[in-house]
Amino acid sequence: MIIKAFSNSDALYVFILVAMQISALLVALPVHEWAHAFVAYKQGDSTAKFAGRMTLAPFKHFDLFGFMFLLLFGFGWAKPVPIDERNFKHPTRSGILVALAGVAANFIQGTIFIIISCALTRFFPNYATQWGIYGYALKAFLYYVTVINFVLVFFNILPIYPLDGFRVVETLSSPHNTFVDFMRRYSTIIMFILILLTYVFEIYFQYTAGGTIDGLTWLFTKFFALF
Repeated sequence: MIIKAFSNSDALYVFILVAMQISALLVALPVHEWAHAFVAYKQGDSTAKFAGRMTLAPFKHFDLFGFMFLLLFGFGWAKPVPIDERNFKHPTRSGILVALAGVAANFIQGTIFIIISCALTRFFPNYATQWGIYGYALKAFLYYVTVINFVLVFFNILPIYPLDGFRVVETLSSPHNTFVDFMRRYSTIIMFILILLTYVFEIYFQYTAGGTIDGLTWLFTKFFALF
């Protein structure tokens, strides 16, 4: 076995990258599940609130496999929020709002961090080096939390059970819809195949999450250039 030798400096920077990636996950994942719980509560269902899931505390939403998938493959999930649709005031509308709440929260959070990153780059262009190890850590965190938020957006809008996109399709479909029944039966196999074909996800996220990040970064870079 060949073990790559790291200097103390190399090891420190690797540790910072890993720590910032984990920190970004602990910021992006809880807001997704909290949004589901909060909107469900506002639509008349207190199930998640009474289960202690209407919170931003990371470990209330922790799912080991979903967390590891995000670290290893770049996409993953948190523990689903319990929802009882029978409590909704308006079943169809409420179901769609709850399903889309998570991706909306990640989109908003990701955009906020892009704004912060663009502002720092405009007013402190060399902060990543001038602020020493703290600047390096901050730049790494902003990168990871932005990417993870938008990956969560475009992963969860896929119409594959039990993702949010599927919930929207299911809510709008008639009972015993062929597509819905097929996805409920074979979604595990479909997801496993997609995981094996990792490059498919890489291309998908490159053009969706990556394209959105690039577009928003360009927009806010232009905005801050006015000051």
